[in-house]
Amino acid sequence: MDTFAKKIYPRALRAAAVAVLLVASMGTSPAQAPANLTTIRFISSPSDDLRPLLYAQSAGLFKKAGLDVEVTKATSGAVVAQSVIAGAMDIGKSSLVSLIAAYARGVPFVMIAPSAIHQKDDANDGVMILANSPFKSALDLQGKVVGCTAIGDIGYLGLRAMIDGLGGDSTTVRFIEIPTTTLGPALDQARVDAGITTEPYMSKDLATGKFRMLADMLNGYGTRPILESAFFTTHDYADKNRDVVARFAKVMQQASAYANTHVPETLPLLVAFSGMDAQAAAIMHKTFTAPSFDPAAIQPVIDVAAKYKIIPKGFAARDMLAAGS
Repeated sequence: MDTFAKKIYPRALRAAAVAVLLVASMGTSPAQAPANLTTIRFISSPSDDLRPLLYAQSAGLFKKAGLDVEVTKATSGAVVAQSVIAGAMDIGKSSLVSLIAAYARGVPFVMIAPSAIHQKDDANDGVMILANSPFKSALDLQGKVVGCTAIGDIGYLGLRAMIDGLGGDSTTVRFIEIPTTTLGPALDQARVDAGITTEPYMSKDLATGKFRMLADMLNGYGTRPILESAFFTTHDYADKNRDVVARFAKVMQQASAYANTHVPETLPLLVAFSGMDAQAAAIMHKTFTAPSFDPAAIQPVIDVAAKYKIIPKGFAARDMLAAGS
């Protein structure tokens, strides 16, 4: 176990009590599930790839599978991870890179169902610049300041891989962390030369006419679809509840197939859960969710994370998947 891993377990233990308090502060007060249903405590930050789960819940698909899924809205991915580690929640949804980084350092997470997958021709994220910027390709970002949500996230890694893949040197780019909500003003004020953005902010900013997209940085991983997020739990929970996990995954497969082709019917569920502006939700690019795991959609992200030292070393994507996934 490396130094980081030795540190993360004490942090996780300290976070356990905090996570329980955080979940309690969110106003959830689970009711007693019917005797014939198995309760799953689920937590996630609001995002478009949650539409399938919200549809499954509203349409009664979980109950038909013998499950009572209690959905809690988290304020951040950190709260999601801490809640699952602490045992305050059973299943969560998180970004793929966060799960990869945790797994690589010994945190006992296992992925049980896929979520958002990158669509090359209809991306819900990208590198945004001013409309009058002279930049023509990712190579023009060498030596420039680029905003990103987090150093080491999937967009950061994809952009570095893209620049280097085109023959450039991504080490010359100065990446700074800024919230996606403030990217527009940061570009306007010349505090950054470009920035990685996601929906629903991307379409909202582009609608002003002041900005344009330079590149889809996730194409830096190659030509295959890339998994962006996934549902996860701990190894212990998955091992002790294999049938429950299998039923949850099967429902998500059915719900994803529906949500991918019924956006108008499922979008109001996300708006109600997240509290996002309905107009912004209506114009944003919608997320396509994968019906099943494909290790080939995960491996490039692991490999790039290892290349740029976000994780100590690479590993096989299938190692992260729950038995039967």
